[in-house]
Amino acid sequence: MNITQVREHLHRLIDEVDDIYVLNGLYRNLLSDKLQRDTYEKEQSQEQTKKQIRSGERRSG
Repeated sequence: MNITQVREHLHRLIDEVDDIYVLNGLYRNLLSDKLQRDTYEKEQSQEQTKKQIRSGERRSG
């Protein structure tokens, strides 16, 4: 391998590493968004359940 081939290979490797970092960042962002959405949906579900229980208590009371 001559120096030009080594440089080209090195640049390709650097590009691959950059791509991996970008993909890892996207994955972390998507995972974070999913966790926030799951937490929000769980809280909403719990709130709805509490409202249904309260409205049931009022009707029977």
